[in-house]
Amino acid sequence: MSNANPQPQFGPFANTEVSIYCDESRHEGQSSQRYMVIGGLWLPRANRQEILAGLREIQQRHRILGELKWRKVSPSCLPGYSEMIEFLSRREDVHFRCIVVDKAKVDHDKYFHNDRQFGFWVFYWHCLKQWMGNQNTYFISLDFKPESLRSGPRRLRQVLENECVKRCWLKSLDCVDSHENLFCQMADLFIGAVGYEQNGLAGQPARPAMCAHIARCYGRRDLKGNDLPSVHRFNIFRIWS
Repeated sequence: MSNANPQPQFGPFANTEVSIYCDESRHEGQSSQRYMVIGGLWLPRANRQEILAGLREIQQRHRILGELKWRKVSPSCLPGYSEMIEFLSRREDVHFRCIVVDKAKVDHDKYFHNDRQFGFWVFYWHCLKQWMGNQNTYFISLDFKPESLRSGPRRLRQVLENECVKRCWLKSLDCVDSHENLFCQMADLFIGAVGYEQNGLAGQPARPAMCAHIARCYGRRDLKGNDLPSVHRFNIFRIWS
């Protein structure tokens, strides 16, 4: 007997317009830390304004000024940041997915013709492709890139469009200024926390507390796991680990 409501094959959505807000941390040339993280928030495009209004209300009530960033996590901003994370975790329509790359095990000569920029965008493709399908239409926003990475989004779009044939549609892939995009800022917060814990860092107590809070909100033991693509809500997938 067939299942009347089968689980989507690719990611948490089906037959939906989906917005994806991406960011990355600790990539080649920017950090000596071993593990790089690339990821993003996935949510129904039709629900963006409702979700944004909820985040803005918390932001204003806690008087959080300026751009939300992982590097800004401190005792003073912990209550506001924590409530915004709780808000997203309570919504069944908001999901986070990231990949963790062990840079020490990446052979750029073998896999990427010694082109580190090409490798960076291949990892972006790995992060996105496993959840893209189910006849969805995708609108992807990337945090604005430095000059050295500018050509990548065009190449990434071409590869994703080929990947999407017969299973979904890629409507747009654009670079945005994260200073003006709260969803990209929340992605930065999640990605920073995953990278902090994956790299075994230690420092002022607000950051470990934030990592523990995120894990608690999403029913995880920690942010060090390696999940199957079928795990939704908060997905961490390790490459070359």
